[in-house]
Amino acid sequence: MDFPSQVSSSPAASELRSSPQFDCREHLDPRRMTVIMWDQAFLVRHIPGESFADYDRVLNEAKERGYNTLRLDPLPNLIELDKPDKVFSWLDPQRPFFPWGNRQACQGPAGAWLIEFINLVLKKNLYYTLSSWWFDETNWCGKAGISPVCNRIPKDHRQAAEIWIPFLHQWKERFGFNNLLLVDIHNEVPFFMSGYKHMLKKAFDLDWDLGRPFNAEQIDFLAQDLNGAMSMLQREFPELRFTASIHGDERWLSVPLQFDCLDVHFYLDADPRWFNRTRFNEFIADGIYVKDQWFQEFSRRCAQTRDSVMPMLFQRQQQRLAHFAVWSERFGMPLTTSESWSTWYYYDHPHLDWQWLLQWAEMTVEGAIRHRMWGWTPHNYAQPQFKNWQDVRWHQKLTSRFLNS
Repeated sequence: MDFPSQVSSSPAASELRSSPQFDCREHLDPRRMTVIMWDQAFLVRHIPGESFADYDRVLNEAKERGYNTLRLDPLPNLIELDKPDKVFSWLDPQRPFFPWGNRQACQGPAGAWLIEFINLVLKKNLYYTLSSWWFDETNWCGKAGISPVCNRIPKDHRQAAEIWIPFLHQWKERFGFNNLLLVDIHNEVPFFMSGYKHMLKKAFDLDWDLGRPFNAEQIDFLAQDLNGAMSMLQREFPELRFTASIHGDERWLSVPLQFDCLDVHFYLDADPRWFNRTRFNEFIADGIYVKDQWFQEFSRRCAQTRDSVMPMLFQRQQQRLAHFAVWSERFGMPLTTSESWSTWYYYDHPHLDWQWLLQWAEMTVEGAIRHRMWGWTPHNYAQPQFKNWQDVRWHQKLTSRFLNS
């Protein structure tokens, strides 16, 4: 799989200062979003003995921990809400160290499960967002041939919008749009849509992972492709908010996007000082999800990196956040993050120490408040299969601070 790799980049040389007199969050409901990413796991782990087997229980736990917003992948290119009883099958991915999605075979009426889940979300008055990773039979969480055949595989964002439009019409008929806060049409552009990164390189000489500044032609294409999709969706559903989530890659600041809000993901592998010390990029290139031999050394290096340069790394990440916060205010796109902050890959394992990761998460709350974020999450592991989920007070301490800011 072509893993999402953050790059160290610099913002465009435009004015980044802002001092708005208007705070749009005060006119939004909710005023603050405490977000947890449940991706596809809430569907493909809804089998006996798995973490999402009991929807009522996990939703009550989310509320108990202070989370008011769930980020969900409803599989819009697979599930048809008017055919809820259709049975789908996912094979055993044979990835013993995969933290999200499914870690074993799963079979069932995913559409019916989705309907059951959303009805409970609305009954409990939780908010939610929709997002798509655009996984398909050639790439289910990075592996081919283990998932159902999709109805259509989009190649650009206009095609993605063409898939979202009929799906959202079915959604409106089935659930209405109450408590749906935003629709993210593509998780982490350009990484998860099959072939999109390759197309950028072939057609526009944009090798994303090199981190080079965008040229005028590349900026023009990205703006036209994404804004074209936004235009289609905004015209069709004026009552909804639309975005496409991105990394905290400051090259985006040069692209004139017409999003209704921003969902930006900030991770430490955007800083070479972190991945040099931890050797993260080297480790994940050799058997991520199937090998654990590297866990102990990686954990040790993470702790050493925390001890030596945590303040420096945190300051740089906060400055990156500040640039996106100003961008969001200048263009009226309230800023959220639904997965962020430390390492995008970790696992519950005797050789992986979570102390540094949780400490990093705790440090981010005040920055999110200071930079007037609309939505915040502590990390991308807030799912019931993780041990940290059981620490109710830890979650409550952070969510209550952000919600009451």
